[in-house]
Amino acid sequence: MWFFRVVDGLWALFPVVLAVLAVRPVSDRELRQFTDRYGLEHTAETVPAVTRSVRRGRTGRLACAALGLSLYPVLYDLGLTIPNQSAFYGFTGYLLGAFVTALVPGMPRGEARRASLVPRTPGDYLPGTALVMPAVAVAVSTVAVLVYDFEPRRAFADFHGTADGLALTAVAVVATFIAVRTVVARPQPLTTPGLVAIDDAVRTQAVHTLAGAGIAVALLGTSACLFEMGGYASPEWLQITGLVAGIGALTGTVAAWTFRRSPWHVERSTLQ
Repeated sequence: MWFFRVVDGLWALFPVVLAVLAVRPVSDRELRQFTDRYGLEHTAETVPAVTRSVRRGRTGRLACAALGLSLYPVLYDLGLTIPNQSAFYGFTGYLLGAFVTALVPGMPRGEARRASLVPRTPGDYLPGTALVMPAVAVAVSTVAVLVYDFEPRRAFADFHGTADGLALTAVAVVATFIAVRTVVARPQPLTTPGLVAIDDAVRTQAVHTLAGAGIAVALLGTSACLFEMGGYASPEWLQITGLVAGIGALTGTVAAWTFRRSPWHVERSTLQ
């Protein structure tokens, strides 16, 4: 019993830890990782702007995650009841923080601004695999559901992973598509090439976070569809196919989540 109390206590402290990490100063290591990951140069002009961007992005993501984790206990103390899904609320808060901070202009007030006319597309910030994977996840989930519905089963299902998995995949894909498109389409105040490159780096970080998380959730739903399809199918080859494909989808879930921190340099022209 003491073990569960320790775990509960640590879980209760987790939002506090996130809040402290959110407001701590930006270290030289963080700056170096950010600039190396997105191919930025260290100059007297860019270092202060990079510092502001890193601090703002980290604060937004971790602070919103902390608020999400605290949502259930706070509302419970106020007499309001919601589902006890603190991990989901924290995850959603983390993504909302990444989304909102990517939409906030990063230039200091009073800075001279001109509109950038350089077109931006999701392909500037995402590799081809990430662009097509959401459609692949929906297609595979749909096929798994159809096979599950029409192929003979060797047993009756005691859960409904296909329907729930397809819904989860579809919602994740739509939400990811809207979020990525919104971040990419945000207007870019044009100043100097160095500051535009920093804005592209911030935009890339947000797009990678949103796309990586969205694809991970979509593939998680796809794996549920595949496991249930194979688990209750009569043909042995279909059982093996569902198992192997489901494991592949779970592996893709992990890979998509780690994609959030992959290096990516925007190669198009930043000025026009």
